[in-house]
Amino acid sequence: MQALMGGILYFGISLMLEKNYTAETMRTEGAEAVIFAIVYGAGLWAYYKFFKK
Repeated sequence: MQALMGGILYFGISLMLEKNYTAETMRTEGAEAVIFAIVYGAGLWAYYKFFKK
C-alpha cells in the first residue's frame, strides 16, 4: 500500500513540475511512476524480509 501511494504521489508531483498535461506526458510520467512504485515496493519488501527482524 505504501508503494502504491508513493507511485501516486510521484505521478502527481511530476505532473505539477512538468506543467504539461498532454496525453504523451501523462503516459510517460505514468510509466515512470509505475517503475518507481515497483522498485520502491521491492525495496520495502527486502527491508522487511531481510533487515528488520
